[in-house]
Amino acid sequence: MRRRQPIPERIRGLLHPACGPVVRVGVRSADAVVRGVAVIDTGASMSAIDKEIARSLDLPSPGAAKWFAITDTEGEHAMAPLRRASLTIAEDPRLWQLDLIEVPQLAEAIGGFTVVALLGWDFLDQCILECNGPAGTFSLTLPKLRGSGRRRR
Repeated sequence: MRRRQPIPERIRGLLHPACGPVVRVGVRSADAVVRGVAVIDTGASMSAIDKEIARSLDLPSPGAAKWFAITDTEGEHAMAPLRRASLTIAEDPRLWQLDLIEVPQLAEAIGGFTVVALLGWDFLDQCILECNGPAGTFSLTLPKLRGSGRRRR
């Protein structure tokens, strides 16, 4: 009989000096997984994935989304494909199914890991994020889910 892995109450981590809170993630496709970190981006309304990683995993696209950056002064919004992915977050055993906008050149090495995704408010709106700047730490409480432990956005 397989023992059920306990779901952690909180994920705790260190604030990266340049990026803020980062968590280890695995982005899964039917055939492969890419591991790295996701930046918890409280300034992003939508979660994102690196374009090359999304394409290397051949993630399905349920459509496209308009997005813009804070530096967008012309008011023109870029269109980007959405990519449906299953993510594992830190030690949490659940798979989180998210639609992520595909962003070029997101992958960057920080602290020996590659940034593969950003977690924006479309995911964070159900979480509790606590940052302790002086201590350089954070905690992230993921939502409790009923049923299978899967989330669709």
